[in-house]
Amino acid sequence: MSRDLVTAEPRDAEPRAGPESKPSPGGRRASIWVLNGVLVAVATIVYIVAVAPLRQSGDPMLVPIVIFIAAFAVGEWWRVFIHFRSQTQSFSLSELPLVIGVFMLTPDHLVLARILGTAIALGVLRRQDPIKLLFNLASFALETETVAVLVHRVSGTSGNSPAVWLWVLLFMAAASLLGFGLTGLAITLAEGRQPNRQWLQPFLMVLVGGFANCSLGLAFVALEQARQSAILLLLVTPVAGIFVAYVLYTREYQKHQRLQYLYESSDMLQRASSDGAAIPELLDQLCKVFRAEIATVSLLPVASGNGSWHTISTARGASDHTDSAMTAEHLERFVPLLDETRRGLIVTPETKDVVLREWLREQGFKDAMATLLQGEGMLLGTLVVANRLSDVGTFDTDDLHLFDAFAAQTSVAVQNTRLGNRLRQQAFHDTITDLANRALFVNRLEHALTRRERHDESLAVMFLDLDDFKEINDSLGHMAGDELLARVADRLKLVLRASDTAARFGGDEFAILMEETADAADTMRVAERIVAIFKPRFVIGGREVAISASVGVAVTASRDVTAEELMGQADVAMYRAKVKGKDTYEIFEPGMQDVVARRLEVRTDLERAIDRRELVVLYQPIVDITTSMPVGVEALVRWKHPRWGMVLPAEFIGIAEETGIIRELGLYVLEEACRQWQAWQVELIDEPAFTLSVNVSPRQLRDPSFVTEVWRVLTRVGLPPSHLTLEITESFMVEDPESARERLHELKSLGVRISMDDFGTGYSSLASLQDLPLDILKIDKLFVDHVAEDPRRTAFAQAIIRMGKTLGLGLIAEGVETAEQAERLQSLGCRFAQGFYFSRPVPADEIQRMLHASHAIRLAGGRWDPEAVPAARTWLRVLEETA
Repeated sequence: MSRDLVTAEPRDAEPRAGPESKPSPGGRRASIWVLNGVLVAVATIVYIVAVAPLRQSGDPMLVPIVIFIAAFAVGEWWRVFIHFRSQTQSFSLSELPLVIGVFMLTPDHLVLARILGTAIALGVLRRQDPIKLLFNLASFALETETVAVLVHRVSGTSGNSPAVWLWVLLFMAAASLLGFGLTGLAITLAEGRQPNRQWLQPFLMVLVGGFANCSLGLAFVALEQARQSAILLLLVTPVAGIFVAYVLYTREYQKHQRLQYLYESSDMLQRASSDGAAIPELLDQLCKVFRAEIATVSLLPVASGNGSWHTISTARGASDHTDSAMTAEHLERFVPLLDETRRGLIVTPETKDVVLREWLREQGFKDAMATLLQGEGMLLGTLVVANRLSDVGTFDTDDLHLFDAFAAQTSVAVQNTRLGNRLRQQAFHDTITDLANRALFVNRLEHALTRRERHDESLAVMFLDLDDFKEINDSLGHMAGDELLARVADRLKLVLRASDTAARFGGDEFAILMEETADAADTMRVAERIVAIFKPRFVIGGREVAISASVGVAVTASRDVTAEELMGQADVAMYRAKVKGKDTYEIFEPGMQDVVARRLEVRTDLERAIDRRELVVLYQPIVDITTSMPVGVEALVRWKHPRWGMVLPAEFIGIAEETGIIRELGLYVLEEACRQWQAWQVELIDEPAFTLSVNVSPRQLRDPSFVTEVWRVLTRVGLPPSHLTLEITESFMVEDPESARERLHELKSLGVRISMDDFGTGYSSLASLQDLPLDILKIDKLFVDHVAEDPRRTAFAQAIIRMGKTLGLGLIAEGVETAEQAERLQSLGCRFAQGFYFSRPVPADEIQRMLHASHAIRLAGGRWDPEAVPAARTWLRVLEETA
């Protein structure tokens, strides 16, 4: 049973460098050319030295030579193939004419017939590649020469001698093993060393098949030389039976190989992870199964998961991945396949369909099998196997059936990869912003710190927290909040480098990793750009939304800093930025840690302060400067901490705003002050009613239920709404004027009065003021300080007073500390004021004593003269002495 090598070298392949890589395709091909040259030289020398002297005299018998040439051509044309990766070991029935020819032809004619018959079969009919054809011709020539020389030199050509038969069997086995060894050497040069077990089955087929073919040839020779030609007819049946068995065996063997390939690919898919590695392995398997040069999967964006056209191709174990934007050209690749939705198709230059032939030409293939990939009720892409490398012709129907099975497996692999990409995206990315999440951010930060230790690279971590984001969620809804987060992420991407990592940690917290930062100034510039991206308003749900951010920055200062420590430092700096006034950034300094630790402690204790009755309400009088009599009080909250003593609002109101405790705290202060007002009224029933002012935070006002809560408190306590003044800040109206106007009108409908606190320090315009239902403007202390001696401050205060009167609003000056300030404000037309000159914030019982004194003075018809008492004494102390 003869065999030959069918190599499968890639076309125009580039060598792959590397000390541990296999020889390049070009190097492997060169090695086989060298082997071919050696074989041709050896065959020529053997012919000249050993075969030519055996040449018999006489004219050649042309008819027998032609017959043997045809027999060798037929024997080489029909073969069974055993495949080694991209190599193919083939076996034929050429031993039959070879054995018969040894006894019936001269040695030179036998060699000539073998070479010509093989050349016709492999070169003309199969159109083998020159490198393969030359190897087969040289190896067959050596085999034929070996058998001819051994038979003529050792056993003789007597076909009736059993001894000769035995010698010929041994000689044929030796020649076959010689050819098998040469084939093995060529495969090793082309593919590298193969496992020994892969050679066992072909080796046994060489011996067993060779002995069977050789025995049939000897039987034919023996009968022919014994002139028993009639008996040859009896051999037709067993020979035909052997031939049929041979055909059936090769078919069953091929089916077994196909099942084995399917099993291996199924097992590979089960073992492979869902990271996409299974697809290149499966394509490599396809190249081996169909002895093809190229296998390619082209995936639509819906399957690739990255919004692009994704192609995975394999050629001889070398895998390549490419991504490109989806174009009309890509879609045209599907057009020829759309009519074949149930199975694939085979395309060759002889295909009748013009569109398919044009598709084949455009793809640059000589032949191909193609099919659509489908799954989950959608079109995923295409699978193509192209450029048949073996010499058994192009793809056939059996190949197509197997190809369909592989296409189903490829669809499964694509869907697994798609699912894996989706799971990884969900595991390491935020679904709202598509930024990295905490897990991925920490992982990249740890790797960056490791690289920094090796290369001394600098890096920085930034923490970003949106200011007052919860109010937007509460007022506009969570869908609007999610949209705002996505828009913030989009703006962050515009100011960051490709090497930077932006992440969302949850809620309204973002983090940024900056690697290879040049210096601190470079980091500060980035922080400034990040703060600046919030200056333009966001359009969410058709509405403009103003929001700012507080940014904390931590820069690596020591080699032994950990990821958690660096993130903690950025978090500390971010909280420091919030304390500083928000809408800014801070760079971490060691002293900040104590401040943040204090804030954390305040936050923890504040959550329990209301339940523990630690919050107390103090009251500061609002007086009529003309009569020096109280017209109302402003309720001010203080925190009487068991360890820290009296804590001022500046230390905990901001934290209460951030945590949302301000809502509960504000309602507590409102109800407590209203109850106290009611108690004062009961005590002094004939005293003219005075007003109660309560500060309301922007976060409370953004709560849709706030108006209802105020009404419930008024109803529960019995306070007339007209005696309650709610003090708001300018910032609430600046951030969302439309919502502010709507909420203030709702409060105004209850009958309460609205006062704008700290007027003049914000950005309120005259146009917005006249549209708001305001009753009072409170002149900020900034304009009251030095109003008595600074003409510019006097001019500012006078302008505010005139504007308030023009709008029909009441005016109250805050922070009056001297008699001169009170007199100057009175001369400018401001009637009401409050400040330390009149009284500090005091407990409710002090206000009650003050009201008794004021009541006594009023009944007596008297008036308090501040010049009659020492200047340092407050109005409250005078009232106490007169009571």
